Amino acid sequence: MIQGLIRGITKKGALFFRGIRDFGRFISSIFNSFQSFRYLRFRSIYTIAVNQTRFTGFDALPLIIFIALLLGGTIIIQATKNFPKFGIEEFLGNLLVIIIARELGPLVTALIVVSRSGSAIATEIATQKQKKEIQSLEVLGIDTTLYIVFPRIVASIISIFSLIIIFDMVGFFGGYLLSLTTVYIPLDIFFQSLLDSFTIADLIGTLIKSFLYGILIPLICCYYGFKPESDFQIPIFVSKAVVRTLVVIFIVNVLVSALFYF
Repeated sequence: MIQGLIRGITKKGALFFRGIRDFGRFISSIFNSFQSFRYLRFRSIYTIAVNQTRFTGFDALPLIIFIALLLGGTIIIQATKNFPKFGIEEFLGNLLVIIIARELGPLVTALIVVSRSGSAIATEIATQKQKKEIQSLEVLGIDTTLYIVFPRIVASIISIFSLIIIFDMVGFFGGYLLSLTTVYIPLDIFFQSLLDSFTIADLIGTLIKSFLYGILIPLICCYYGFKPESDFQIPIFVSKAVVRTLVVIFIVNVLVSALFYF
């Protein structure tokens, strides 16, 4: 039994390191493909980036606004109901910055992007591969790795950063308006407490998280999108893309937060 357990752990470890090696080769192939960047038509890359930005960013706005509004209102209501009444106005800004700006804003935005755009990217590439569309591009002499991955990374960085900013703003002020149904806090005191609580580290941390999420989400999902060898394997690798991207996002979130705030 112990030998079987050791054999299973060894096999899992070998598969893990083999996956890391293959992913490293995928990243290396992207860097190598930049040599052919000058041969690509700017308009085609621009069109893909714009369409991906619209789907990842603009189309996700209603969901981002709705979730940010509910979370912001819930946090304010819970804070005012469960914390001491005296001085809560000054303390509330710091609480919102810690919970929304530092953690929930970037993390929830990344989770929404993974569930919507990440799964869509992996499915789209896998489907194109099975329909021989990617092979057709390669026959035309187009570097498909650069043509497919690079515009989606650019679009994801722009979209995620914009969505995080919108999430934070809606979480702060939309949540404040929603909380007025149960508790009253003067707007000038609320706004001033937010300004006093923000630091340069908060802004830099948000920039770094949005940049890393914008690279990692399309990169991992594209990697798994190229993996399926049959239609049967498409849902398997799409599921792997989403799950493993989520794991990486949580790890990155913890590491960046630890770097800046601990």
